[in-house]
Amino acid sequence: MQHKLIIPTDIYQSTRDDLYQYVYYPKGGIINTKNTNSYWYLNEQQVGCFTGDNSKFTNFDICIEIVGYTPETRTSSYSRGTDLPYVNGCSTKQLIPPNRLGDPTWQLLNIPPLCKEQTHHIHSTVRVVYVVGGSGESIVGTPANSKKYDLIPGMCIILPKMLPHHFTAGTDGLLVAPLHVFSSTQLEQNHPMFHGTHIA
Repeated sequence: MQHKLIIPTDIYQSTRDDLYQYVYYPKGGIINTKNTNSYWYLNEQQVGCFTGDNSKFTNFDICIEIVGYTPETRTSSYSRGTDLPYVNGCSTKQLIPPNRLGDPTWQLLNIPPLCKEQTHHIHSTVRVVYVVGGSGESIVGTPANSKKYDLIPGMCIILPKMLPHHFTAGTDGLLVAPLHVFSSTQLEQNHPMFHGTHIA
């Protein structure tokens, strides 16, 4: 199991012990899509997902291939901001909601300027996070052994399952788009951003 934040600079593939298999592709790549897998992408115009059809796909800033999951084509805009309350004064928007509890989901998380209050927490499943705008830091690890990573627009980070972390925002706030490869389930709080979030 990975116990550190991953900043991929090239194609990155999930490890064998990940329950849900995925491949991350950076901007500029060429993907030969497969009709057994789905492709979750973000570009300047939209986020979207589609099932492969054995053709090539290139129009993305980032793309995550999810093995064995084949949804219908869906797209959404992330230019209209967020509308759902989340923890510590943050707000979210469901960009691509899960069809069923547990299915993959694109989210948008807006952290207010100079926010330092986000609670340190873990997720039971991986998050692939694209920095849409603003600036900030991702603080990962335990209080006795933590590390800070600067976040700038256009970068991607991967938060493996069970990695303690939280975000802080700079003077311009922080806007990130996390893909939940598996969105977890929780009956008490029926909200895809709360699913699989546990206070560390």
